[in-house]
Amino acid sequence: MTAGVPRTAGIVAYSILAVALLGSRIAGLGHSFWTDEIIAVRDFIRPGPGEILAGPDLSHELFGLLAWATSSLVGESEIALRLWSVLPFLAGVGLLTVWLHRRVGALSGILFLFLATVSPLLLDITRQARGYGLAFLAMSVLVVAGLEACRNGQTSMVVTFCVAGAVGTATLPQFGVAFVASGVALLATPALRRRVALGVAASLLATAAFYAPHLGQVRGASRIEDGVQIDTLWLVTASIDQILLPALIWIDGTALVAGVVWLPATLLAIFVMSRSPLARARTTLLFLCAGPLVTILVLWLAQAYVIPRYLSFLLVPLFVLTATGCAALLSRAPSAIGAVTVAVCIVGIALLGARFAMLTPDVVRLPREANRNAAEVVLTSGTPPADVLAYMRNPDNLGFYLGYAPVELDADGVRRLVCASRRPIAYVTQPFALESVDLPCLERAGVRHHRFEQYARGGELNVWLVPPGLGR
Repeated sequence: MTAGVPRTAGIVAYSILAVALLGSRIAGLGHSFWTDEIIAVRDFIRPGPGEILAGPDLSHELFGLLAWATSSLVGESEIALRLWSVLPFLAGVGLLTVWLHRRVGALSGILFLFLATVSPLLLDITRQARGYGLAFLAMSVLVVAGLEACRNGQTSMVVTFCVAGAVGTATLPQFGVAFVASGVALLATPALRRRVALGVAASLLATAAFYAPHLGQVRGASRIEDGVQIDTLWLVTASIDQILLPALIWIDGTALVAGVVWLPATLLAIFVMSRSPLARARTTLLFLCAGPLVTILVLWLAQAYVIPRYLSFLLVPLFVLTATGCAALLSRAPSAIGAVTVAVCIVGIALLGARFAMLTPDVVRLPREANRNAAEVVLTSGTPPADVLAYMRNPDNLGFYLGYAPVELDADGVRRLVCASRRPIAYVTQPFALESVDLPCLERAGVRHHRFEQYARGGELNVWLVPPGLGR
């Protein structure tokens, strides 16, 4: 083991974290797809390469192609499609953990592995049939290759850096901003300038050709009102409070609203990262910070809407700085200030570990949305399509598993139709972002109720099999 961590303690720490990482990502992958996954499968993967590459919409292009090829070979499977996110993510975490262990120290490797394992955001999105795991791997390779190129100037590392940038951008267009920014940062090393400039230019030409049919969608994607716009007042802290902090606090959802309440945590994160040995050299500090800072700046200039999962690949350089900075603080000689920072780091680690222990059982045991479970009950009941009534935010999710579209109701429709039908009906409802509707008739004899737990979006999905005329 690298100095600073006893060999046995290091082996134990790595073993525990590896088991936690693998178990939390591999177990329970067969659960029902949720909204974003259903859209990806229905609108892109099933239609195939023509729709993915040249259709009117845009969604995780490289992932879509890989998922389509997989479906063509083994059939449509929740597990098979999700492995295209899970396995790349695991590979990215493993690569950076090994690199940090060898180049910086065992404690840095352990802490990076810890952060990648316990992050609620990554726990949520890297188990999904989307491109987030691929983007995380691409950024991991990009970071390692870039830092190694700074260190030894090898052409192979420059080539690897550029290939990783192209792969990441082919998965998520916004990755390209971080790729270019990181490439510009490498130009600060005179020996790399010509090779990096040529490699980045070639990669950009390749990805521009790849996205040529979708240039309008690439420009328009940032205007979709999903998340929040970056507040000019908090632009300086946005890379922390819009990327790092949300990833350590909760599973995917709305973006954090920047403000004074988050300032102490933001300043603490900046202080910890500033202690990193990688922050001491101007070249490595510039390289690791360029991606997050420039991406935030571009999104602010474009008045784009930000949600944490869209920028989750930027956690790679931020976690590298956080892990190495925390390791440096924990390893420094005792002092009054040092004791406080060590205590804060230990408390933070304990809280993150406890949060992970609380969230993981539900994430592994339950679906994000129980669409397939509800559809199975409806199909088993034999209810005709015209009598399947859905009061939920995305009724098409239920239709994906039913094989037909249910009748979509608003709150008034629920009150008028559910208890007054002259035929048996199946009433499906999900208490998420909708007006609550009280139906006393559902408590009467003869009504069969099936409640399915889910770990997000209201926590449950309900199916009521209602006999005719309960409200008459």
